Amino acid sequence: MGSSPSVSSSTLDEPGPGRARSCRVLLVGGGTVGHVSPLLAVAEALREAAPDTAFLFLGGRRGLEADPVRAAGIPFHATAMPSLRDPDSRMSLVTRALLLPVAVVESLVQIAKFHPTVCCTSGGLVSLPIVLAARTLRVPVYIWEGNAIPGRVNRLLAGWSQRVGATFEASLRALPRSRTTIAGNPIRRSLLRWTRESGRRELGLPADATVVFVTGGSQGSAAINHAVSGALPRLLRRATVIHHTGDAHLAPIAAKRETLPGELRDRYHVYGFLREEMGAALASADLVVGRASSSSIAEPLAFGVPLILVPFAASAEAHQTANARDVVEKNAAILLPESQLDADRLVAYVTGLLDDPARLARMAKAARAAGRPDAATAIANEVRALGGCA
Repeated sequence: MGSSPSVSSSTLDEPGPGRARSCRVLLVGGGTVGHVSPLLAVAEALREAAPDTAFLFLGGRRGLEADPVRAAGIPFHATAMPSLRDPDSRMSLVTRALLLPVAVVESLVQIAKFHPTVCCTSGGLVSLPIVLAARTLRVPVYIWEGNAIPGRVNRLLAGWSQRVGATFEASLRALPRSRTTIAGNPIRRSLLRWTRESGRRELGLPADATVVFVTGGSQGSAAINHAVSGALPRLLRRATVIHHTGDAHLAPIAAKRETLPGELRDRYHVYGFLREEMGAALASADLVVGRASSSSIAEPLAFGVPLILVPFAASAEAHQTANARDVVEKNAAILLPESQLDADRLVAYVTGLLDDPARLARMAKAARAAGRPDAATAIANEVRALGGCA
């Protein structure tokens, strides 16, 4: 990595006295929306600070990154690396090992063409060849780590990075402390613009309704959807429910909705996928039931909404359970293990909180205290400083 000339300065004009150079930001990540949305939030904050900031997003194949990146007006290139695992994980490892050198060469070409001043990545295996290429060409790297227990690849990438942004204090045990700050999970301002009133108007919800928002994340959760289906009549007698099912799970849930009595059906709002309406749903909610990924936790907290967290049981190194425990310790959430999730327990947890407004209010206050709605701006400032364009 040592002797290659710096792409970040070899062909860019040097700024005049007293003038910072324009930022050219390489964004790197992919797979789930939870790996992509934070990068888009940082890009949004970078554009607010300097509208002339240029971007290139390098991701992988098979992930969910291409559409939201292009929708944000950012050029996207998919490298040879898959950004979601193949169903046969053993074959996936072999495939990725074979594709790694191809993706490194491909990344070198893309980076040399773009001439970035700085790289910002959310990590993951898809990022490995791209960050390796960036460091080979001496592009400084900022890595954002969203989980309480960083994965093996992110621990490796953090060692190569000049700055590290963490979300949970617990992750500091595995990250280089001298280069790491607790920055929080970046959230797009376009998501945060919603208020309780505007969100409910957008979604057609009564202003005085008690609203529970249930989400299994961008791809949905079969376990959460199954529990909700069994609990529907009981939940709907107590609250209006917004259910974010994931596109793959939408059809049977929508069919189930049609079997409900009219007065209950009107209180059940089903969506396969939420884009900008995600902010409306979060702002409208009195309580959120969801997974414990970094974004799934950070977004409700930014709105001051308490959570019932159902960590994905198969998450690597049980990082979602570690994430959830951090928020539970802050009194902003309660933990419902997936192994214990069923319709009866879901009803008990939800109604137990709704029937105890004093406790719910305390949790909402703790959620507001734990939220970091300005994380994107803080990270954008660090990225600009690292790239010499602050």
